[in-house]
Amino acid sequence: MQRGNSPETARSAQDTAWYCFQLGKPEMGLRYVAQAVAIWHDLDQPAFEAQALSIQAWLHLELGQLEEAVALAAEALDIADQSGDPRTRSLAINVTGVIFWMSRQPPLAIDYCGRAVALAREAGDASFECWWLINLGGSHAEAAYLALDAGDRASFDAAMGPAIDVTRSAYALAQSLGDGWAERLCLGNLAEYFNAAEDFIGAEQFLARFRAITSEDDARGEGHYLDILGRTLVSLKRYEEALVPLQHAHALASINGNVETLMFACLYLSKAHEHLRAFEPALDFHKRYHSLHQQFTAERAQRNARLADIRYETKKLRMLLDTEAVRTAEIARSFEALQQQTTLLTEAANTDPLTGLGNRRRLEAVLDAVDAAGEGYALAVLDVDHFKAINDTHSHIIGDRVLIGLGGLIKGSLRGADLAVRFGGEEFVVLMAGVTCAQAKRACERMRLTVARHDWSAVAAGLTVTVSIGIGVSVEGPDARDILEIADRNLYRAKQGGRNRVIVSPRPAPPRLR
Repeated sequence: MQRGNSPETARSAQDTAWYCFQLGKPEMGLRYVAQAVAIWHDLDQPAFEAQALSIQAWLHLELGQLEEAVALAAEALDIADQSGDPRTRSLAINVTGVIFWMSRQPPLAIDYCGRAVALAREAGDASFECWWLINLGGSHAEAAYLALDAGDRASFDAAMGPAIDVTRSAYALAQSLGDGWAERLCLGNLAEYFNAAEDFIGAEQFLARFRAITSEDDARGEGHYLDILGRTLVSLKRYEEALVPLQHAHALASINGNVETLMFACLYLSKAHEHLRAFEPALDFHKRYHSLHQQFTAERAQRNARLADIRYETKKLRMLLDTEAVRTAEIARSFEALQQQTTLLTEAANTDPLTGLGNRRRLEAVLDAVDAAGEGYALAVLDVDHFKAINDTHSHIIGDRVLIGLGGLIKGSLRGADLAVRFGGEEFVVLMAGVTCAQAKRACERMRLTVARHDWSAVAAGLTVTVSIGIGVSVEGPDARDILEIADRNLYRAKQGGRNRVIVSPRPAPPRLR
C-alpha cells in the first residue's frame, strides 16, 4: 500500500489494521496502523489519530509488548480527551481497560471498560458497545478466576454472575448487528465461564450455537473454540471424543505460539489420556503442561513487574499518577498478591493434596537434579500391603486415612535432606541422598517397623497396617529412572516373598577359585 496524505488512505490502513487484530495477525496490523497514525497526524485529525494510536497500542499488547502498549495508550488517551469525541475516547479508554485486564488488575479493568461502554452508548456506536461489553465481561471473569485461585467460592460466584450477564448482553447485541466474529467470541467466552461454574451441559449448548454460525472463522477463534470444546468434553467424561478437538487445538497453538491455549490443551489431553488409561501420553502431556505453566506464570509475573515499573512520560499520565495514587497503590498490592499466588500455585502443583507430601511431579523434578549432581543416593519404593482389602473391609474413607497416617509416619522418619512423595495410589517413594545400600536398608527397616508397630486403632478398630519396601541404589544403574525401576522390581520381590519386608538387589556371587 503506497502512502498518501488522503483520509481515504488513512482510513483504509486503519481498517486493515483492525481486521488484522480480529484475525490474530498483530505483526501485519502494526505495519498498516503506523501508516494510519502518520497520515492522521499530518492531516491534523486528532480524533482519528487517537483511534489509530489506540489500535496500535492494542496490537502491541497482543504481542506482549507492554511498555509500548502503555505508552501508546497514554498518548491516545491524551489526544482523545483533547478531541472531546466520545467515540474516540471510548476506544482509548477501552484499550487502557484491556491492558489492566491482561495484567490481572480486574478492579481497574472493570472501571475503564465500563466507562468505555458508557461512552460508546453516548456516541451511538453499537459495534463499539458490543465489543467493549465483551471486554467488560472478561474483566469480571478475571476477578472471578482470581477469587477461585484464592479458594473464595462466594467471591467467585459474585464476580462470575456479572461476567455472564454482561457477555449475554454483548451476544444479543452482536446478533442484532449480524456480527459473526463477536457472536463467536461471546459464545466461546460464555462456554468458558459456564465451565468454570461447573455447568458443563450449559457450556456445551453455547458451543453448539458457536458451530451453527455460518460465517467464516479465523484461526485464533477456531483455536479458542477447540480448546473450550475439548475441556468441556473432558468435564463431561467423554474422553475419547475430547481427544480430537484437543489435539487440533494443540496443533494450532503450537503453530501460532499461543502459550496459554497450548498449556490448557496439554493439561486436558493429559486428563483425557489418563482416564482412557493411556498413561504414557498422559504423563508426557502433563510434563509439557507443567513446563508451560511455569513459563506462563513467569511471563505473567514479569509483565506485571514491568507494568508497576513503567514511568509515564506524557502530560496526561503524569497527571494520572498525581490524581490516582490510590489506584497505583492498588496495582502494586495486586502485583504482590500475584507473586504470592504464583508461589502457592507452584507449591500446590508439586504437592499431594491428601498426604501433604510431594507428588510425582516433584519427584521427577528432583530426580533430574540428582542425576545432574552426580552424587550417591538410594530410592525406596513403599507399598501398603493388602490395601485393597483395607478399602473393601473398612471403606475408602478409612483407606484415605491410612494413607494420611502413613504419610505422617514416613515424613517423621526422614532426615532433613531426604524427600518422600506419594507416587500414586498406595505407593510412596523415598529419596535418600548420600547413603550406602546398607544404610538405606537400615533406614527402611526402621520405617517398616514404625508402620507395623503403630497403633492404627484410632483409624479403625482392629486395623493393622504393614508395608513392603524395595530399594535401588545409584551404583546399580545409569540414571535415577533406572534406579527407580530397580527399586520397583525389588518391591515386587518383597511382595512375592510374603510382604512386610525390605528387599535390596542381590549381590552378585563372588568368582569361584580354581
